[in-house]
Amino acid sequence: MVKSRKTLFLEISESSVLAARTTGLEPPFIIEEVREISSSSPDDLALLVSEMMSLTAGQYAHAVVGVYPNGRFVRRATMENPAKAKDRAFLAEFVQSQFQVDPSKNVVAVLNGETGQFATAETGYTKELIFAGAPLDEIKARQQYVVQASLYPERLELGSTATIAGLGSYLASEDIKSPTLFLEITQDTSQVFILRGTQLDLARPIPQGLNSMFPIVQQELGLKDEESARKLFYSNTFDFTEMGPALLKKILKELQSSTGFYEVQTGQTIGQIYLSLLPKNLSWMPGLLARTLGIEALKPEFPDWLRGLGIEAAPGCELAALDSRWLGVFGLMGKYEAKVEAKTEVANARA
Repeated sequence: MVKSRKTLFLEISESSVLAARTTGLEPPFIIEEVREISSSSPDDLALLVSEMMSLTAGQYAHAVVGVYPNGRFVRRATMENPAKAKDRAFLAEFVQSQFQVDPSKNVVAVLNGETGQFATAETGYTKELIFAGAPLDEIKARQQYVVQASLYPERLELGSTATIAGLGSYLASEDIKSPTLFLEITQDTSQVFILRGTQLDLARPIPQGLNSMFPIVQQELGLKDEESARKLFYSNTFDFTEMGPALLKKILKELQSSTGFYEVQTGQTIGQIYLSLLPKNLSWMPGLLARTLGIEALKPEFPDWLRGLGIEAAPGCELAALDSRWLGVFGLMGKYEAKVEAKTEVANARA
């Protein structure tokens, strides 16, 4: 049995779960409560859902969930002859050759690169396209995971695309004209995006993530092994700010390469950087990266932006006190053409 139309919006990442309970599924609605847990284990998630939604045995809660499958991808590409994309075999081969993604084993959605709207054979394809998706088996595993936590997923979305859409909406609402560098950093890899207003101009992966920093921590501090370095890295007992330049050296090189190429190609200068998915104890990273790159660290202010989307906060629910990581959750709430539902399968050669 599904509980009332109150809805949980959740962003589930490697390091945490951010959750917001609302009075409805689509705006206008009120955010009644927000909570965070530092674990995404099935038991901890189930307890969080039960407490926030006051569930009894056998009940399920309506939910919109942003997930981050390990094999997810968001890429932008130029198709010289977009009319050919109406042939599913051609489109599947394009995805395979451009991104080394097998469409028969992945959910793949295609978006208009200018508007962010879904592109299909019926709507037609443009020269500039965005491809987003994840492995089918990972999507199925995430679906099973949320259902086991007593969640009824109205939508299961790629957290990456929901955050891109929310960030674009926020930039537009604040009339921020200069391009924004968006770094999504996870344990094994990172994703680099550049947005100009609501438009995604650049999307590429980089091979470094947080795990690449552990050998440096081990060496710099003389620790016995990388596991000791990992535990210290994620603890709140050591300030890594001074070691930051060494830890971020490889990622900075990739960012400088991406921004330099973009600025030469477009003649525009990156104005600010936004980071998502960071554990709270790594809040020093955005400022350090911004200073090194000579730009600002974007710190979204949520209340006015959300109000413009028809979203208010209940008395006692202080959205202004939330840090920038919450943009991903709020990005799930608005209606954006650029959001990609993980269950949407478009460019599948078998279809």
